Amino acid sequence: MASSASDAAQNVVDSLNQGALTGWDLAAAAIVAIGSIPLAKLAARVSGRALRRVSGTSDIIAKDLGRIVKGLVYLVALAIILSILGINIGFLSVMFAFALVVGALMIKPMIENSASGMLLLSRPSFTIGDQIKTTEFRGVVQEIGARSTVLRRSDGTIVHVSNNQVLSNPIVVYSSSDSRKATFDIDVPPRTDLQNLTSLLVAAISSIENVADEPAPQAQATGFTNNAITFTIGYWYPSTMTSSSDVTDAVIRATQSALAEAGVELAVPDLGVVNPSKGPNHESI
Repeated sequence: MASSASDAAQNVVDSLNQGALTGWDLAAAAIVAIGSIPLAKLAARVSGRALRRVSGTSDIIAKDLGRIVKGLVYLVALAIILSILGINIGFLSVMFAFALVVGALMIKPMIENSASGMLLLSRPSFTIGDQIKTTEFRGVVQEIGARSTVLRRSDGTIVHVSNNQVLSNPIVVYSSSDSRKATFDIDVPPRTDLQNLTSLLVAAISSIENVADEPAPQAQATGFTNNAITFTIGYWYPSTMTSSSDVTDAVIRATQSALAEAGVELAVPDLGVVNPSKGPNHESI
């Protein structure tokens, strides 16, 4: 590489000595070198603005594209300068191609993430402010960047999930609908007045803040054994809530009050509530 650079410099000197290179050639090379700087900056700025205008992409991705365009302008300018100076760029082309391959392999993960980011922004499955779950992480989308999607979890922690992982795994968008349904089971003695208990449970749960009026809460008998009747209690709450723990707590307390008012003791002490952040007992409608 060093010998090639010295050979190129010697070629320039020889060309000057032989009169093959004129002052106009040197001036043209200098003009190309100087002019490439503002031209590269302008091309980067224009390409970034065009991408934001067409796809509404983030500033981070637009800047990444601008850097790529700027580098291409500099490479073209270098090739023109070498051509003006009469330097054989064959060897340099081979070295450049080799460096390009090595560089591409090194930045392959970044390119994949950037491409995934562009795809997420151009054909979004979710937007900023949506509550989603991807891989093992669940939270509210704060940012869709060039390389990662930023989630804020219910405990306040921030998680950066690579865009390639987001696109490679199923995405659950909890806020794609207005409400989500939660259910849990209780077991009551077989001789319980089911009609009266149902009315008390529905009335108690309906009065809770953040429990939806429509669809209305439900309390239905879903199982029967010699020792107990299983009641499944269902209610809906806003999908915009980052955590349903408060509304779940209120529903459990209202259920306990309704059971006490009806004079009913649980056949099985454990309510068997499923954690709202986990499970099949929560669904969107």
